[in-house]
Amino acid sequence: MNTFYSYLKLLVKTLPLFWGASKFYSIILFVIIPFQAILPSLTLWFSKGLIDAISTTDTIVYSIIIFFVLSWIIVSFINAILGPVEMTFQGLITDRLIAQLNKSLMDKSSEIKGLYYFENPEFYDDIQILEQEAAWRPVNLIVFTSGMISSVLTGISMLVLLTNFNILIAIIVFVAIIPQAIVTYKLQKEAFETLVINSPEARKMQYYSSVMLSKEHMKEVKIYNTADFFINKYMLTFDKIHADIKKIRYKQTFFSILFVGIGMIGIGLSFWWVVTGVLNNTFTAGDIVIFASSVLLARQSLASFIENSSLLYDTLLYMEKYFKFISLKSDISSGEKLLCLEQNEFTIRFKNVSFHYPNSSKPILQNVSLTISMGQKIALVGENGAGKSTIVKLITRLYEPTEGIIELNGIDITEYEIDAYRKIIGIVFQDFSRYQLTYKENILISDTGNTNDDGMLAIVTEKSDLVDLVASFDYGYEQVLSKNFDNGTELSGGEWQKVAIARAYFRNAAFLILDEPSASLDARSEHQMIESLADLSSTKTLLLITHKLSALNMVDRIIVLQDGHIAEEGSMQELLTSKGYFAELYQLQANKYVNW
Repeated sequence: MNTFYSYLKLLVKTLPLFWGASKFYSIILFVIIPFQAILPSLTLWFSKGLIDAISTTDTIVYSIIIFFVLSWIIVSFINAILGPVEMTFQGLITDRLIAQLNKSLMDKSSEIKGLYYFENPEFYDDIQILEQEAAWRPVNLIVFTSGMISSVLTGISMLVLLTNFNILIAIIVFVAIIPQAIVTYKLQKEAFETLVINSPEARKMQYYSSVMLSKEHMKEVKIYNTADFFINKYMLTFDKIHADIKKIRYKQTFFSILFVGIGMIGIGLSFWWVVTGVLNNTFTAGDIVIFASSVLLARQSLASFIENSSLLYDTLLYMEKYFKFISLKSDISSGEKLLCLEQNEFTIRFKNVSFHYPNSSKPILQNVSLTISMGQKIALVGENGAGKSTIVKLITRLYEPTEGIIELNGIDITEYEIDAYRKIIGIVFQDFSRYQLTYKENILISDTGNTNDDGMLAIVTEKSDLVDLVASFDYGYEQVLSKNFDNGTELSGGEWQKVAIARAYFRNAAFLILDEPSASLDARSEHQMIESLADLSSTKTLLLITHKLSALNMVDRIIVLQDGHIAEEGSMQELLTSKGYFAELYQLQANKYVNW
């Protein structure tokens, strides 16, 4: 947003959001604001009339005095009550606007089908700013827009009163404020750009603070005595950011004082001219009151306009990011072909698939070709960084291959309607979600169209070895799984892993993908999970990613990844007999148990 025209264009684009939030509240506000803005000029006019009625006639006419007094009281009363009324409706429309903006952000997040924007630092910084500031930016939008409109109308009414003395005086008052407006506008832009530049540093500050204040890290903070380490990092980062902002604020103060001082020279000369006119009987005593008050209110209104417009500018820069995010196209396009599997029958085939992440030239997968057929239990193994989780992201269409294609039943998966395609997949990610919801909601969230199936809920609870845990809950299936809410409880890492597995089971999908599903499980729970997977129906397909090679006895085929390509493939017995890369990995892990 580099020009004043862009500012106005963005303001015009933003105003309909008020109407969208609430037509009724918008009408009320845009009636109150102009009416409230002209009341000060009426108050001044009645004050002048009262003073002139008392001081400029030999015979006091009490009816005229009473008229001006009553008029002044009524106008002042209306002005006083409109303030609280305006604040009330500002609050009401702000609540609606916050909800509307947050919903639109969530809707857009839902429309974006892949991970590119969320794993790209440039876009993710903007997303974080939008999310973190969505609770208060709409408040600023309402307050500053209302204040700007009100100050413009009040300022215009005061300038109109000043033209009764001399149009030159109105011009002097108006022109005196322009340099200050330009400087404030530019410095506010500089301040926001500095905020954006420093947003990665600000996220670091937020992280250091969260380490010190969250229970997740508290044990290690206490034992390792790392408080000073994180506090110092927080303050060093703050000092770096604050130094940039401080310079801008000092510049803003200096130029404001400079231009206000210059403007006051012209206003002071104008005031002396009116005082001389009163002494020469050119003006009345009421005129000097209305002049002094009009000049003061005009300057205050114009200064308020500058302040509100510059602060609104800051908010409009936020709204610019909002509109940019809302206008994003999904990084993953959906096809139109409907997916219908006969008895869960499908074959997924990678054909010479290569992949590197956007903005990176480092290949993660290179010419990978593999086939996964219905009913197979397949394991992906390999060292960290071999590309196992990337294959999962490609199968689930969180990313698209850089080269090659992935087919489902002989058709490129990009041709299928994406939500229908993903419906055949149940998954446990390595970094699975721990929803601060009830136990029941944590499970049913994998199939929100089937939220009343308590029978299936009971089956997956037993299958995931969670029956005893649920029995220990005070509220059974309705137990909230978070200490952040009343009557909530906290689960261990292993218990959360079982919940994630149950969630994948509940989806009852044809294709089950488990990425390190036993990472947090104890030996007994891991054994039960393996038995549960071994009992999967022949119409269910399993893709298991694991570092624990003990889980591989129940799979039909093992695909071994090394440096982004398939190094070996076969049954466990075949791979051990060949004494290749897999056998080496297996022996390293087996030796741990032998030596133990």
